[in-house]
Order: sequence, then C-alpha cells, then structure tokens
Amino acid sequence: MNILKRLKIAASALLLVATSQSSLANSPSPIKLLVGFVPGGTSDAVARMLADELRVELGRNVIVENKPGAGGRIAAQALMSAPQDGTTYLFSPDSWAIFPTILVSASTLRYNYLEDMAPVARVISYPLGLYASPSIGAKDLKEYVELAKKDPALTLYASAGAGSITEFLGVVMTKEFGVKMTVVPFKGAGDVKTAVLGSQAPVGIMAPGDIFQYVADGRVVPLGFMTQKRWSVLPTVPTMKEQGFNVTQGEAFMGLWSTKKTPADERKKMEDAVRKVLSKPAFKTRVLHSNLSPDFATGDEMDKQVRSLIHFWKPVVEQSGFKP
Repeated sequence: MNILKRLKIAASALLLVATSQSSLANSPSPIKLLVGFVPGGTSDAVARMLADELRVELGRNVIVENKPGAGGRIAAQALMSAPQDGTTYLFSPDSWAIFPTILVSASTLRYNYLEDMAPVARVISYPLGLYASPSIGAKDLKEYVELAKKDPALTLYASAGAGSITEFLGVVMTKEFGVKMTVVPFKGAGDVKTAVLGSQAPVGIMAPGDIFQYVADGRVVPLGFMTQKRWSVLPTVPTMKEQGFNVTQGEAFMGLWSTKKTPADERKKMEDAVRKVLSKPAFKTRVLHSNLSPDFATGDEMDKQVRSLIHFWKPVVEQSGFKP
C-alpha cells in the first residue's frame, strides 16, 4: 500500500471518530425517573413499564434509578439536587407528598413540597384494602369486626412503613369499627404480605398488586376495599362502605413529579407524553394485568388532588399522636 493511500485511510478514520464524538456530544441526556423504593416492588415495576413507552414517545433514553429510603423522601431530595432542566423526574405513590408534608419540617426534609414541587401527570390508581389470614375465621368484614371485639389479638394490623397512609387508615378504622386497631409497622408491602400469608399478622392493609394473586387459592381473604365504590378491575370485592363501615380514604395513585424550577414547557412535554402512553391499549393491558388501573390526570389536576388529601389527612394525623 502506497503512502498516499495510507494517508487517505487514516484521514477517513479520524473523520469517522470525530463525527461519532460530535454525535455523542450533541445527543440529549437521558431522562431519569427516580423511584424511592427498592427494585421489584409495584412502584418500580410501573416506572419501568412507563420508561419503556416514554423512550418511544420522547425519542430519548429513559432510565429508572432507585433511591430507596424514608418513604420516598430520599428520592425527593435527589430530585431537588438534580439539574432543573427536565431530565429528572420522581415517580412515586402519592403518600410521599402527603404525610412528610404534614409530619416533618421543611428544614428537615430539605424541601417544601407546596413551594418546591410540581406535579406532572398521574399515571395509575389503585384501592387499598384490608386482607385477612384465613386462620382467623372471618369471611367478610362484619365477621372480622365481631371477632376483633372479642379477641384483642385480632386488632393488630400489618402496615407498610411507619407514618404511611396504611398506618393512618387505622385511625379511621378504629372510629368506624368501634374497636381500637393497633398498627404493626413493617418495612414494606412485601413484608406485610409475608406476615399475613404466614399468619404472623391477622390482617394487613395492602394494594391489590401486592397480594391479590393469593386470593384465588384461598391463602388470603379480601375483607373490603377502602373506597367510595367498587373497583372496576376487581368488581367482586365489596367496599367497606357497603358493608356498613365508612372507610373510604384508601384510593391511592402513582404519578410523576418535577420541581417548580423545571421549565414549564419541559413539564408539559412530559405530561403530553404520559397522556399518549396511557392511550395505548397495550400499555393499559400491562397495567391491568398488574391489578392496577390506568388513570391519567394532568399536573394541575394532580396538584388539586394532593392538596385536598393533605387537607383531609392533617387532622387525622394530629389525632393519631404519631411522632416521626
């Protein structure tokens, strides 16, 4: 090979490398969805389903990054410290926005939810319910309440985390059941499931996605959903309300949050992308198979919902005497 040909090949190689490096430098940064819980749970699973579809809608890489701890607060703090440019979002159940806001000072949280955070889009909703071990002998909620009035050991209920909605629903149940319900907090929903399945706890509060696979074979008994009306995904399960107990505050949701410093056009772009994802039949089917309900709402609608929930739960939390 002569010198001229070698020089041409070398020049072509250098041009290829330079073009490749330029393309990488100009490619948009990946979008991160922060999840405040460990991999394998419902929040993580839905976040990964959503990320798969957002890659298509946004034409960018979307990755899920787990930041577990403190009921979602670690992930919220990571959101606050991330670049405020529309590349980082928090995907979480609604409880992270409600109970820390009521219980913990802004200086301790290192953020003020109402002043710093911006809801982007609601993605799914699901009902919390009370599930019983078959060993206690209750086929429905009325039977359980009667048994609990006679045996204080049956008033213990398993909850996923101290200071969570599952703990404070106990205050509402105590009022409605006419018997003092005593919380037994576990680290997460998986531990609650294990405790009820193993009869280590007589009852526990869980989401359908965490436990419902064990209902068909009789390993757990659904006593009732804590919602205003029956849930369309699992219509055979009665509500507590229709059984005579007005416990209706257990409808929860998961969604995306950003910060108010993130440009409004970036937040709107993500909101629109989520809307498109939730209109896809294949995505809806995946969510429904997880015993969850696709349930889009805009950032503004989600903001009103969270503020209403904070207003409702504040006196309930204060009545409970709970201290973080």
